Amino acid sequence: IGASMDNDSRGPIRVGIVGLGRAGLGMHIPELSHYPDRFKVVAVCDPVKERRDQAVRQLGCRAYRSYPDMLADAFVELVDIATRSCDHFEHALEALKSRRWVLVETPMALDYEEAIKLRAAAIKASNRLFVRHNYRFAPGFCKVREIVADGRLGEIYDIRLRRGVFQRRDDWQAVKRCGGGQLLNKGTHLIDQALQFLGTPPAQMFAELKRVAAVGDAEDFVRIILRNSAGLTVDLEISGGRIINTPECTVTGTRGALSLAGETLHVRYLDPARKPPRRRASVRTPKLGSFGTPETLPWIDEEIRVEASETVSLMALWHHLHAAIRRNKPFPVTLDQAVEVMRVADLARKETPFA
Repeated sequence: IGASMDNDSRGPIRVGIVGLGRAGLGMHIPELSHYPDRFKVVAVCDPVKERRDQAVRQLGCRAYRSYPDMLADAFVELVDIATRSCDHFEHALEALKSRRWVLVETPMALDYEEAIKLRAAAIKASNRLFVRHNYRFAPGFCKVREIVADGRLGEIYDIRLRRGVFQRRDDWQAVKRCGGGQLLNKGTHLIDQALQFLGTPPAQMFAELKRVAAVGDAEDFVRIILRNSAGLTVDLEISGGRIINTPECTVTGTRGALSLAGETLHVRYLDPARKPPRRRASVRTPKLGSFGTPETLPWIDEEIRVEASETVSLMALWHHLHAAIRRNKPFPVTLDQAVEVMRVADLARKETPFA
């Protein structure tokens, strides 16, 4: 994916990555290797020498221990922030002040107040900030939205999003002062998906946060139920204590439903070419043992294999980012949408022991 390139006389976007952990070294650098004609990592920054040395060997780039030193490197066009969650706000703010393009990992900040400040700084810096909500481009999510939009399921009234494994987590993502916890980790991605399904700001909300298996002081269980004014409910859950697998997504409408597990979608809906006969409710006493009048409905069952493409995959964010920076194309994840994710996350955290 991503081997082709749009012709651009300015060449690849020159990237400086700050943070060489699970995200920077483990995800961003491997993903960028699929786009050699569009991006080139020219600098990295991390306090751990061994990780800097590894990046230099792998990429032949410059390496900095100090973040201000990397920002002083005039060759860096795009600052890719992959540090700990507690550092995202300050690191993004400094990069924007240096008038660079900025990509920040989720969460964009620790809370809604910081997100508002970051949006103001981004506007002042000519809208150069992007938030890495790459789950927006997940093949399963995109296919589900496509099926919902084509109407075969009827009016959608219930959507459920689920992620989780049993994990006695003990790294910084289990520590509150580092910005740990599933609300700001996987939670921001599912909140973003939920808001896309809702289409409008939630009118009602329920949330609960718990620590069930992790050994730190941050939550590893998140449940948020959002409802819009039209009556659509999106129920999302991330659990660090999940023992039995469940579908990643289920959608139920008035004429059908679907279930997503891995790369497979099971869809069941009433045949639109065969209109069921009209029925009327009756106050008569039914036959013993019956629940209404039996009927056989024209169900259609489909199993669909979800496929990735250049614009539909977890790596597709880089495709859209290149188009936004080099060709001034609109980035699919707007800054206002990213800030709204933080607003919902803040509301979910309130009135809990993890506030």
